[in-house]
Amino acid sequence: MLKRVPALALLLLCLIQTHAQDGYFVSFTDKNGSPYAIDKPESFLSPRAIQRRIRQNIPLVENDLPVSTVYTDSLIKAGIDVRYTTKWLNGAIVFSPNGEMMDTLHRVSFIRTVEKTKPSATAGTSHKLEPSYPSLKSLSNAIYGEAWQQVSTVNGHYLHQAGYTGKGLHIAVIDAGFYKANELPLTQHLWDAGQILGTKDFVQPNADLFTEDAHGMYVLSILAGQQSHQYYGTAPDAAFWLLRTEDAGSEHPIEPDYWVCAAELADSAGVDIISTSLGYYEFDAPSTSYTYADMNAGSRASRASDIASSKGMLVITSGGNEGNSPWRYIGVPADAQQCLAVGAIEMDSTRAAFSSVGPTPDGRIKPEVSALGVAVAVQNEAGGISRGNGTSFSTPLISGLAACLWQSFPEKSAEQIRQLIMDSGHLHAQPNNELGYGIPNFAKAGQGPDELPTKWHAAPNPFNKQLVLKGPLEARITISIVDVLGNLKYQNTFQNASVIRIPEAAALANGIYIVTIANKHTKQHVKVIKSR
Repeated sequence: MLKRVPALALLLLCLIQTHAQDGYFVSFTDKNGSPYAIDKPESFLSPRAIQRRIRQNIPLVENDLPVSTVYTDSLIKAGIDVRYTTKWLNGAIVFSPNGEMMDTLHRVSFIRTVEKTKPSATAGTSHKLEPSYPSLKSLSNAIYGEAWQQVSTVNGHYLHQAGYTGKGLHIAVIDAGFYKANELPLTQHLWDAGQILGTKDFVQPNADLFTEDAHGMYVLSILAGQQSHQYYGTAPDAAFWLLRTEDAGSEHPIEPDYWVCAAELADSAGVDIISTSLGYYEFDAPSTSYTYADMNAGSRASRASDIASSKGMLVITSGGNEGNSPWRYIGVPADAQQCLAVGAIEMDSTRAAFSSVGPTPDGRIKPEVSALGVAVAVQNEAGGISRGNGTSFSTPLISGLAACLWQSFPEKSAEQIRQLIMDSGHLHAQPNNELGYGIPNFAKAGQGPDELPTKWHAAPNPFNKQLVLKGPLEARITISIVDVLGNLKYQNTFQNASVIRIPEAAALANGIYIVTIANKHTKQHVKVIKSR
């Protein structure tokens, strides 16, 4: 039954002013009144997004449902500009010039919290970033040109030689602007070949993101740049969504909120990999900045990153460039638990001094892996090739090759691809908080393990009385069972187990269930059927 909603006009009578608007994040208490249903996902997810979930045995849950239109319509009727909504966090990015009204909005029954995320008076203007190094002579042979060093350091060329170039994989690039990416020589082929699936500017919806900041263009060139014997990106045959969430002229909490909305768009569109070279910890208003204690995957963007991972996407994010600053640590959303945060190394494979370090406050290793982040070859604004520094540039090296790796193992889940990359790192046996699990070896990752450490199976399946799971010996493992609607039916943790018997499963109703087997580093989903 739909809960009655008091009209905002009865709560506060006010005249909407015409001066500049402040930005806010409004969170709702529930999703009452949503016209959508979990059993009809085609009304809010693309066929590709649905297929990605089916392929990885991922059930639909309540956070897949869009926010209540009853609530957003009420805000709009009150004169509030509802710019974007987030179903995962059940909230909205809104703008209003009336601070008095917004300060009392939390009194409305369906509103949980209201937080100012962007003051109108300090809005900045975008600017283009310049790579740190001038153009250099080609470093390599064959097709790679100046991209040889950055690809070969992680043995990415072995995947390319085997015919894996990212074809069939969809990558969302969440960044600042993509200045002239649609006309510069290294990336123009993406438009010619129909590899650009869509674009969206969350910062300025009516702006042209190809006239904005150049940072996203640099990243895209590393991912997909291609020019005969001069340059060859890491995934030149992948398809891309270009999403702008970063206002390079200012730094406010609204920008990671834009990131949340972009990640949700990527999910709904059926994207496989999110590649994002953005990170946050310090904002223009010091009172809104994060502390190190916040780097525990608790921010909205980091929570959204983990939700994105739970939907079967591989989230790859830059670790940050604060390693030689007083801050030192990774930022948001690199602190997310299931992302692949990327650090930076020098040409000699030692850690770049600027590369941010871990651990997270709860002791997790960060970054997960590292790649070349010094003198990385990128396309510049004039269409030539320059060299730049930063984890912003080591990240697309990993993202593109992750697409190639996934192309070679199409049956694997996002979590398994993530684990393959980490397991191929040169420090995988003894990871640290400077390079993580080390420098990946995509030649090794492309061979695959003899047996995945998460190779569990149910026997018998379908089952009747008790559910029996068999797999490799685990020191500590958590078993969860959910139904097709995402309702948790069982959860327990086991020690030193390779055969797990769950007699409680006999009480489950007949039907399909998803069993999640999780250890410290990985998860595996197994579909089981309960029958009489």
